[in-house]
Amino acid sequence: MPRRKYGKLRKTVELPSKANCSRCRSGKHCPIEGHDGYVVASHREWTGPPKTEKRKKARS
Repeated sequence: MPRRKYGKLRKTVELPSKANCSRCRSGKHCPIEGHDGYVVASHREWTGPPKTEKRKKARS
């Protein structure tokens, strides 16, 4: 039986399976853990310089 909150019916939503997830299929980030689109780490080779120097203070 669906629950009512503030007079509206609240529908329970089932999580999509790993193979049928629309966000994973489109190549977007998926908020569901265990899905292919949930990977947060970047796959880039270049990660940036090891150390950056601070800017020198400008003289007034």
